[in-house]
Amino acid sequence: MRNLVFVCNAIDDDTRIERGIVTDSPAASRKVFLLTKVLRNAGVRVFVLSLGRGRQDGSGRYFRVKVRRVNSIPVIYLPFIHFPVVSELLSLFSSIPILWYINRKKKGNNTALFYNRMLAYLPALVAVRILGFDTFLDLEDGATDLKYWSLPGIKSRILRGLFDSLCSGGALLACDALKRTTKLRPTQSCYGTTEPQSAITNWDLVTVTVLLSGTVSRDTGALLLVEAIRILRDQAPSWARGLRFDITGKGDCLEIFKSLAEDSRKPSLIVHGRITDRQYQKIIKHTQVGLALKPNTGKLAQTTFPSKVIEFASHGILVVTTDISDVRKVLANGAIYLTVDDPLILVDKLRWIVENRRTAKALSLDGMYAVTAICAPEKVGKRLSEFLFDSSIGESI
Repeated sequence: MRNLVFVCNAIDDDTRIERGIVTDSPAASRKVFLLTKVLRNAGVRVFVLSLGRGRQDGSGRYFRVKVRRVNSIPVIYLPFIHFPVVSELLSLFSSIPILWYINRKKKGNNTALFYNRMLAYLPALVAVRILGFDTFLDLEDGATDLKYWSLPGIKSRILRGLFDSLCSGGALLACDALKRTTKLRPTQSCYGTTEPQSAITNWDLVTVTVLLSGTVSRDTGALLLVEAIRILRDQAPSWARGLRFDITGKGDCLEIFKSLAEDSRKPSLIVHGRITDRQYQKIIKHTQVGLALKPNTGKLAQTTFPSKVIEFASHGILVVTTDISDVRKVLANGAIYLTVDDPLILVDKLRWIVENRRTAKALSLDGMYAVTAICAPEKVGKRLSEFLFDSSIGESI
């Protein structure tokens, strides 16, 4: 039997709210839960071992180990306490008895996959190596702007060296460029997977809804949209009255959008902030255009992959994206690309969409077909299973 333990910090909404966590990454959690689902469907027995933590608030509240099922996958949340130092120590060492128990009870080919290089995972990584697990790294983010002799730079190099030496199998990568940031071999790029959709987005509505979601910050290109909205409101072109912007998530630019939302001029803007997955899915159903605006010249351009483009395209939502990472490799001609970080160009692309809805819808379907060809659940599950358990040669999935 193939057994996989995915060590990460993915967290479902109920657990997040129960534990008072506000620093989670919904996109990361979604990718983990979808990948474990396709692996299960490919015949792998999967367990998610989650730190189940965020920034502690000093309240002293304590939460025991808890097991929940997400997509029918057992998710084991480690204990968490809102108290300085103790919180970190608890996350460091509480995984070891759980891993020992899994190893004793689940016979077969045991593999552990670690989501990014985190200090909190090191005791677990050492433990599974002692227990005889095959170990892999899921590298989702590369280090950015780290001065060689700075404390973050030194920490990053130490963690890279430790994970490269302790992971015996290889590395899954968020994008091809990350291959040069690890010595682990083989590698395989994995962009996530799609979900079967009962219906795609409706382009016959009066208003074209444009969605910016996730981390709403300068690093992810939020200011590009801020300037585009200001231009549209100052110039007030007639076509822009058919636009509406929705903002979900959190980040350092959220307050700027809230300020813009107080202005009643068109195009309209609604700031939802951090919402639950159920609320987010309701917004997705009424969205025609999804934005992925990490700057072309920014520090994140080649160190990660904007997984939201997979989600948007799989719903038949037209993706407007900067030309970064492996996005063009995945979406091909099924997206609108911004090759320059210029709000005037973004405004021009939005105008084209509003004035050419039929062609825009056809383009969104091209994106849906392109993503499905690469990220279909059956294909991703098969390739991941082979990579993690059969020592297959790495390739992009």
